[in-house]
Amino acid sequence: MSLRKLLLGGLLGVVGLSPAMASPAQSLFDQATFFIGFYYNGPAKVPNFRELRQRYQGQLEQACRGLGEQCGYEQARGVILRIIEDLGDPFTTLLSAEEEQEASRLGAGLGPVAPWIGVWVRPGTGGLVVVESFPGEAAYRAGLRRGDVITQVGGQMATPQALRAAERSQQPFTLSYSRQGQIQRVEVRGSLSRESLQPRLELQGGVAYLRVYHLYYSERFSVAERVHQLVRQAEQEGARGIVLDLRDSLTGIDDEALLAANAFLPKAGFVYDWRFKNLDDTFSAEGGKVYVQGEGETERVAVREVANPVQSSLPLVVLVNRNTFNSAEMLAYFLQAAGRAKVVGEASAGALGVSGNADNALINGEFLAVSSIRMKNLDGSPFPLKLTPDVVVSDDLEALAQGRDVVLEKAREVLGIGNR
Repeated sequence: MSLRKLLLGGLLGVVGLSPAMASPAQSLFDQATFFIGFYYNGPAKVPNFRELRQRYQGQLEQACRGLGEQCGYEQARGVILRIIEDLGDPFTTLLSAEEEQEASRLGAGLGPVAPWIGVWVRPGTGGLVVVESFPGEAAYRAGLRRGDVITQVGGQMATPQALRAAERSQQPFTLSYSRQGQIQRVEVRGSLSRESLQPRLELQGGVAYLRVYHLYYSERFSVAERVHQLVRQAEQEGARGIVLDLRDSLTGIDDEALLAANAFLPKAGFVYDWRFKNLDDTFSAEGGKVYVQGEGETERVAVREVANPVQSSLPLVVLVNRNTFNSAEMLAYFLQAAGRAKVVGEASAGALGVSGNADNALINGEFLAVSSIRMKNLDGSPFPLKLTPDVVVSDDLEALAQGRDVVLEKAREVLGIGNR
């Protein structure tokens, strides 16, 4: 990180950023095109920042026509979003300050930054299908469960925007939902979450169901360490197989995915392939420790570890869907590539083959995440861009609303463990 900041500090003075009298739009545009053109190392073909700026300058001038030096951030933001769309790279994106702060809260073992009622939803037939209801949160306490369909929020049609606004108001509101055709109405209120996004374990019929929502960590909390604890608990409670559910799982820190995989694999690793020469880093995990070896260095260095690591040999199936993203894709990939687990579900989000930082602060208060690293296996071969399941099953929301989780059903079938 210090090297990256040094590079950036030394270059900002020579990249031809707009003069002080330029419009806010031009300054923001110049900043974003520099970050993308200089750091980008993903699958898209991107010219250097000067050529990238020249390619899209006309669109900015069109958006700013008649505004002169008063042309604001929103005009530039529209052009920046178009650049990102043209890249077609799901990792490279604009993030709000709130989204950037979220990583710190999740890493501390806490919930989202904004008040919520504790559900993840996806638009479906008839409303918002609940794909996760977090124990301990308002919605769960009110009776909502996975597969319920929220039909109304405060007496109005249920949309993600309406639900988000009601949650953030932190005022009581009514929620109507359907459970297999039966309509129910409850009152809930959004609040700040504490620990609801930490991994959780359920044991049913000899199968341990391990749900992981993200892969962030901090000095006070580690998802990977919690995974090791729960896998050990599953073994002690007599589990005969494990389903690791990464559907809708957020990203996190790549070496945390490595440490989590180490609960099932004796050794795993990857190489960070930077755009700049002589900066590649090799990460490996074994015995509950992560080691890093820089390019040209003769020894690896242990950088972190989990307490009381486990090494499970239980049969394992991993669930993914189209929203399984980046570090979560990596966790599934480590296990699949080693032949340790079968992956069931949908092709993942498509950010498996890249990594990078989301701390490129823009002058409008947002942040720009850029794919600055290509992911490679220890043998030097590239990661695929997305994860392809061994057994493809659509994450069917209509079936879920009728009480059937068809992906989980298939996972139990693949495990070959009945309910005895």
